[in-house]
Amino acid sequence: MSYSLSRRRMLTGVAALTVAAAVGPALAAPARAAASTGPQPLPLPPLRIPQTDMGVEQQPDAKIQWMRDAKLGMFIHWGVYSGPAKGEWYMHNAPVTPENYKKYVTEATGEQFTADAYKPADWAQLAKDFGAKYVTLTTRHHDGFALWPLKHPNSWNSGQAPLSRDFVKDYVAAVRAAGLKVGLYYSPIDWRYPGYYDVHGTNCAANPWGYTTDPSHKENARIMKTEVYESVKELVTQYGVIDDLWWDGGWLAEQGTDADAAFFWEPGRYRDTSNAWPVDATYGETDSDGKPLGLMGMVRKHQPDIVATSRSGWIGDYASEEGGSVPTGNIRSGKLAEKVFSVGSTWGYNSDGKVMSYGTAMDILVNSWVRDITVMVNVGPDRHGTVSDAQASLLRRIGTFMTTYGESVYKTRGGPWQPVDGQYGFTYRDRTVYVHLLPGHSGTGFTTPSIGDAQVERVFDVATGQSLPYASGADGTVTVEGINRTRHAEDSVIGIRLDRNVRQRDIALHRRATAAGAAKGHPAANAVDGSTATYWIAGDSGAGQWLKVDLGSVKSLTGARVAWEKDNTNYQYKIEGSTDNSTWTTLADLTTTAATGQVQVSAFSSTARYVRVTVTGVPAGVTAGIRSLEVYDRPFATDLGVFKLVNRKSGKVLDVSGASTADGSPVVQGTATGEANQDWQLVAL
Repeated sequence: MSYSLSRRRMLTGVAALTVAAAVGPALAAPARAAASTGPQPLPLPPLRIPQTDMGVEQQPDAKIQWMRDAKLGMFIHWGVYSGPAKGEWYMHNAPVTPENYKKYVTEATGEQFTADAYKPADWAQLAKDFGAKYVTLTTRHHDGFALWPLKHPNSWNSGQAPLSRDFVKDYVAAVRAAGLKVGLYYSPIDWRYPGYYDVHGTNCAANPWGYTTDPSHKENARIMKTEVYESVKELVTQYGVIDDLWWDGGWLAEQGTDADAAFFWEPGRYRDTSNAWPVDATYGETDSDGKPLGLMGMVRKHQPDIVATSRSGWIGDYASEEGGSVPTGNIRSGKLAEKVFSVGSTWGYNSDGKVMSYGTAMDILVNSWVRDITVMVNVGPDRHGTVSDAQASLLRRIGTFMTTYGESVYKTRGGPWQPVDGQYGFTYRDRTVYVHLLPGHSGTGFTTPSIGDAQVERVFDVATGQSLPYASGADGTVTVEGINRTRHAEDSVIGIRLDRNVRQRDIALHRRATAAGAAKGHPAANAVDGSTATYWIAGDSGAGQWLKVDLGSVKSLTGARVAWEKDNTNYQYKIEGSTDNSTWTTLADLTTTAATGQVQVSAFSSTARYVRVTVTGVPAGVTAGIRSLEVYDRPFATDLGVFKLVNRKSGKVLDVSGASTADGSPVVQGTATGEANQDWQLVAL
C-alpha cells in the first residue's frame, strides 16, 4: 500500500540517504521517506565560498565575521534634505532644481540645514543604548552634497560656507571612540548632473528637471564619474580604518540594475584604458604596476579588510534586503546578509513625525535574526543634527530588549532548524539553542525538532535565567512547558543547553595535512585551515594527486565534506581511511561520479586516524585543488540542495501542473521493492 507524501516529508527522507544521494546526480535507490523513531541528526552548517566578480574576490569568512556576530547596527540618513524635512528624495520628488536646492544650505530660513546641534558623540551613545555594534552614516546621498570638504572642483560639500565643517571626520572619531565599527554610506548618483540621465549624450532618460538629449552630456557624465572617484579615494584614505562601505545606487538614470551600469562606473578591480568615460589621473589611482584601479580596486588598496554592499555594480561582500517588510522563508544559508529598514516614514528626516511601532520593529528584527540576517536600523536626524525623541525612544526600548536577551542574538547563527513564518524560529551559539516564540505561536509549551545525538543539560528562561521543566523524547525532540509568554510577548526566548556543540565539529580543523605535491603558495595546510578562501593545489595536473590529514588519534568517523577549488567542475575521487598510515580502506568511491558541485558530502561509518582524498579524474586543463576538507565524528543529515525529480520509468520530470499517475508525477511512498511510476532519481539543477 502506498500513500501520498508531502514535498517537505519527501525531502526529509531523501536527506538521510546514502552518500550516492549527497554527491551524485542520481540516487542508487528510490527516494523513500525514512521511517525512523530515533533522533534525527542535524545537517552540517553551510559553507560560504568567496566568489570573484570583476577581478575582486569577496572577503573571506574571517573578515566578515564581525558583521555576522554584530547582528545589530544603526544607520543614519542625514544631509541637506533634513532641512525641508520631507525625506531624502525630496529634491527629486518635488522636484527642486539644483540651484534652488542649494538654498537649503545658504539661506537662513526655518528649513535651512544648519547642523548647529551636530554632536556625533550623542549619535554614538544612542547606538550603544540601542545595542548596535556598528554605525553607518550617509556621507553623500543622491543630491550630491558631501558631508566632508571634497576637493573635486565641481563638488558641493560641507567644507564650503556657511557650514565650513568636516562632518565625516567628527563622526568617525565619535563612533570609533565609542568602540563601535565605522561604516560609510556613499552614493555615486548625483542629480545635479544632467549627464547622469544621458551618459552617451544621445538619448536622455525621463527625469524630473526636464533635462533633454544633448551631446555635451557625455562629458558632463564623465566629470560626474571623476567626482565619484575623487570622493571614494578621499573617504578610504583620510579617515583611518573604515569597516563597512555601504554603496547605494550604481544604477544609471534610475533604470535597470546596478550591475547594468558597470560599463560606466567600472566598479571592479581595474578600469579599462579604452573606456569612453576616462578618469583623469588626478582623481583616479593605479596599482603598483601602474594599472588604473576601478572603484573596488581603489577601496581594497587602502582598506584591505573592509566589507562592502553590492550596490556599486560589483557583487558585494554581503547581500542586502531593504525596506520594512518582515523577512520570511528559509535561513539565508551560505552567505552574509543584512536587512536595513527605517523607523520613520522616510530614511531622511520627515516632519510628519511618524515612527514605527515597537511590535513592528521587533517583528522585523527577530524574523531577521532567526534567518541569520544582521539588521541595520535607520534614524533620520533633523536639520540641526538631533534625532527625534520618538525615534530615540524606540531604539532605546529595543536596547532594553538587547540587554535582557542579547545572549540569544549576538554572535549567534540562525538555526539549526528552519523558522516557521509568524510562529517561531531559532538561533544558536556553541552548546545552546535559543527558541524565539513569536506572537503567532499560542500556548506556554513548545516541542523542538530532533536535537540529534546531543543530550539536554538544562532548559532556561533567557530573561530570568530560571530553569524550566522539560522532557526529552525518544525521537530526539525536547518538550518545554511553563514558558512565560507575557513578559515579552513580541519574542519569548528560552535557551536549551546541550552537552556538546549544537552543530557538528570538523575534527580535521588545523590538523597536520600533507599532499603528494603542492603548487607554490598553496600548501596542503590550506585545506584544513578553516577558510574556504585559501586552498591546496596539487603540484601536478594529472590524476592520482592526493591530500591527507592526520586526525591525531583513531576516531570513529561519520563522513566528510570536500569543497573543491572550482565550481561547476567534475572532480572524480575516492576517500580512504587508515589507522596506521599504511593500510587503506575505501570510505567513499566517487571515481565515476558525474557531479559538478563545488561542495560535496560523503556519509560513511568507519574508524581511522588518517583520511586521504585521492583525485582520480579531472577535466582537461584543471589541476586538483581543495579549499576545505572537513571530517566529522557525529551523525549528520546531508543537504542535497535543489534537485528535480525524474521518474525512472517514464523519464518525465515531476511537474505539479497537470500531474497524472501515468506520468509518474505524484510524489508517493512506495513499497520496499518499488512500484511502477513510484521510482525516482534526483538530478541536480
